[in-house]
Amino acid sequence: MNAQEQKPLEEILGFLDGKEKVVLSGCGACATIFRTGGIEDLADMKERLETRGKEVIGTIGMPFGIFACYLPMSSGFYEQNSDILEAADAVLGQSCGDGIQAMREYLEEEMGIVKPIYPATNARGLSSGGPVRFDERCQACGDCKLGLTTGLCPLVQCPKGLLNGPCGGTREDGKCEVDPDKDCVWVKIYERAERLNQLNELVETMEPHDWSKQTRPRQLERKPIDLEEKLAGTKEALESMGI
Repeated sequence: MNAQEQKPLEEILGFLDGKEKVVLSGCGACATIFRTGGIEDLADMKERLETRGKEVIGTIGMPFGIFACYLPMSSGFYEQNSDILEAADAVLGQSCGDGIQAMREYLEEEMGIVKPIYPATNARGLSSGGPVRFDERCQACGDCKLGLTTGLCPLVQCPKGLLNGPCGGTREDGKCEVDPDKDCVWVKIYERAERLNQLNELVETMEPHDWSKQTRPRQLERKPIDLEEKLAGTKEALESMGI
């Protein structure tokens, strides 16, 4: 998921300078988990902005599991709130930049609504874990090497992004030269390879990383999923968990 944190209120107010009527728009996925754009977070932002003289004329909250970045899910919420979007001086997006840009594109190209849209969050990268601590583990490089590094990514977990073993500064206790509180990922790769009886596979030198696969902006096309079928499966799974 896309880790994120809320921008300082003063930075947000700087974006909204001269804009009195504001609409808040959130996300029921990553932004809800990171407490930047869930329904409760929109209510909190509304209160904070109103104490600073802004008129929040509406909020577009999305239930958990509704992704702002996935338009087949989120677009209906924009359509239902077209009146407040039309009346707004600005929209404050309380999701990652991906969700904000998906919203901007839909409003302009499908609904004919052109409004200033500002971010309320800073994205911090693809991270996993939870419910409290989340660690960045993937940079979506397009040329995954996890199969050669025992499932640990040195491009992310090594500050130098080394692909063929540790640097000469690795500490005697196995800690990182750059961050003495952090384990050297190549020590961890070696230890895991030893447990898997795969040490011989670390002898081979990896080819230089193919950074051309990270040339931006990237684009993919896929056959659309059957959303109703997938949501029915989600409902069934939740019911089996007693939720």
